[in-house]
Amino acid sequence: MTRDQSARELVEAQRAYYRSGATRSYAARMAALKSLERSLMAHREEVLAALDTDLGKPPVEAYLAEYFFILSELRLVMKSLKKWMKPKRVSNPVYFFPTRTEERRDPFGVVGIFVPWNYPLQLALSPLVTAIAAGNCAVLKAAESAPATSALLAKIVAEALRAEHVTVMLGEVDAAQDLLASDLDFIFYTGSTQIGKSVGQSAASRLIPHVLELGGKCPVLVDKAVDVEGAARRVLVGKFFNGGQTCFAPDFVVVHESVKQRFVDACARLLDEIPWAAEMACVVNQRHFERLQGLLEEPMIQAEGAARVGGMKPTILPESSWDSKVMQEEIFGPILPVLTYREDADLVAQLRTQGSPLALYLFSENDAWVEARIADLPSGGVCVNDTMKQGSHLGVAFGGVGESGYGRYRSRAGFEAFTYQRAVVKRGFKVRDMFELKPPYGDMIEKLKSLMK
Repeated sequence: MTRDQSARELVEAQRAYYRSGATRSYAARMAALKSLERSLMAHREEVLAALDTDLGKPPVEAYLAEYFFILSELRLVMKSLKKWMKPKRVSNPVYFFPTRTEERRDPFGVVGIFVPWNYPLQLALSPLVTAIAAGNCAVLKAAESAPATSALLAKIVAEALRAEHVTVMLGEVDAAQDLLASDLDFIFYTGSTQIGKSVGQSAASRLIPHVLELGGKCPVLVDKAVDVEGAARRVLVGKFFNGGQTCFAPDFVVVHESVKQRFVDACARLLDEIPWAAEMACVVNQRHFERLQGLLEEPMIQAEGAARVGGMKPTILPESSWDSKVMQEEIFGPILPVLTYREDADLVAQLRTQGSPLALYLFSENDAWVEARIADLPSGGVCVNDTMKQGSHLGVAFGGVGESGYGRYRSRAGFEAFTYQRAVVKRGFKVRDMFELKPPYGDMIEKLKSLMK
């Protein structure tokens, strides 16, 4: 994208390229995906460095969650693409004879992908990979709060793909607004619920199909029939990954009163034993740091040792309540409120007032309790006796419900998100149409009543 090229001009240039048919064949899609794979691999070390610059991501987290995750999805998509593209034959009613019917998945055209800052590479390339596989052109609005990674993303894409096919837009909020206002054929947005509502309203007002991948306060429910030590460890591992800045991270814990103190004690021991503060991603900027500091309350339990520069100490709030300030918004940081419940019915009633989260985490060795909570509480995904696994599994669809968004992506689900189902019915002229409907109908209605009951 040149400095004097507007979002609207960019979209129109891509639409012309899309209409040329250059992105539609299996060969073209595979060539683009392979080129993207080569470019990404060539910049592996730069990826890790950029993510460290923007978010202080530990190399292990950056490598697994951003770099290798995308390579894995790329390779899965390339392996499966021919099968996904194949039209599906559909049987016909006898009165259609002779007819061939199939269902195809066709691309939308030019798609806009709005990238958040918390996973500025993964959440750009994951939807992009399936958008390309689906045969679309795409414009990515990179995350302005992760400038080093966004600049590298633009470099990777520019080396791999023609600008008319895929382009990365840099810039601030006004650039995102310009792209949203342009004549896109499909919109993919990842981010906060508040902004997601505006994006959805804008898209709906122009009848533009879209996916909203949002977040919300993802609860962890800890039953009395549980391995308390194991639950505490797995909750903290999920909570503090990427500094708590994951849309499907555990947001708060509600523990049965009979095991509450044991759970808090286990968390406190883990804060002492594991060097969380020294090796955890930083809070993205000063504004978010100050917001998180404003959510802290007494009493609190904090990790030993000094936090990294730009970082924040992992913190447990063991006496939080539903009315606490920290419970009024999505935390998106390394703060874990712990609440208590006594009766399942009261717990469910309270959680139903919170909206439908992107993830629901259940810890229990009582299968009946687990299945009852799954039935009681809608969510985008569920993970039992662990955290984060449902959102990082390439074999299952990922997305929200209600306030946590709508639509699904990742691998096949992404291919389906960036295409629409198109029915194609074909008939010939060599065989006489025995069921042709034309006047005079005569006694046809009586015959139909007799045959078609």
